Amino acid sequence: MSTNEGLRAPARTGSPDPRAARVRDRLRRAAFELIEQRRVEKISVSDITQRAGVSRQVFYQHFRDRDDAVASAVAASLQAAAAETDGEHPVALIHRLCDYTAEHAGLYRNLYPSAASQQTADAYRDLIRPACERLAAGLSERSAGVLADFLIGGIIEVSRHQDENADAGTAARANALRARIDACLDAVGIQVS
Repeated sequence: MSTNEGLRAPARTGSPDPRAARVRDRLRRAAFELIEQRRVEKISVSDITQRAGVSRQVFYQHFRDRDDAVASAVAASLQAAAAETDGEHPVALIHRLCDYTAEHAGLYRNLYPSAASQQTADAYRDLIRPACERLAAGLSERSAGVLADFLIGGIIEVSRHQDENADAGTAARANALRARIDACLDAVGIQVS
């Protein structure tokens, strides 16, 4: 097999067929449930297919490998969480993703470091980019792009470090994460409330 064949997208990845979408959702749900329970390296394609009730052949019609399925599952979940704040103030989206991160703290511990973690970070970055660009534009039109990149990197990095609140409940973790991110936003001159 050539290198290009290995990188080619699976046949059913973007299929509009509702049956394919249902199977892809089942596979994503299975991968998401597994990543909440154990580290990525302890999850196999067989684990995902067994939980989803499909064959390996069907799995490979939708995903390149385990990491692709895990990253897709987390990205879809992040997008669903972000959709809850559609059209609100940019900080509302950032806060909603803080809540999501706190709700799924175990998932993030199980995700890092793995090949899927970079794909997940890219999906998170893509979700918060429009909000960070809006916030940055309010501060500086000339360097808004650079400031948006700075905000994105800072939010991702602050969100990753929740170990000090590992024993706290979800609400306490979410509030602590929001407070840390709000302090950073305030430090660069962004009004949070």
